[in-house]
Amino acid sequence: MKKTIAAVGIVAGLCGTVGGVFAAEPGQIARGQEKYEYWCATCHAGDPREGGRYLPGTASLNAKYKGDRPGALADRTDLLAPYVKLVIRRGMEAMPFFRKTEISDAEMEDIAAYLARNAK
Repeated sequence: MKKTIAAVGIVAGLCGTVGGVFAAEPGQIARGQEKYEYWCATCHAGDPREGGRYLPGTASLNAKYKGDRPGALADRTDLLAPYVKLVIRRGMEAMPFFRKTEISDAEMEDIAAYLARNAK
């Protein structure tokens, strides 16, 4: 029992969560939104664009999740910061990875905080 409680505490500490809620630093979410708009919304914006179609990232996630969760990343409530950072650095499926010379570690932390802000 003590090992389980300790493991949960360690994982929560590593993930930056307390009770499922991401603990962001002051100003981090605003900075993250700005960087998200620059780097991520070019493929993952939540609103249809020219011709009434979603951008490739949102369209792909809409097809993948079939309405079970939003395709638009900014509307998600299931994204945790460690997962966001993993995908930024390693990529996933058709999404490319981003080098530290493109998105710095600090910018990545801010983007992760922004996308994890609604995590439940």
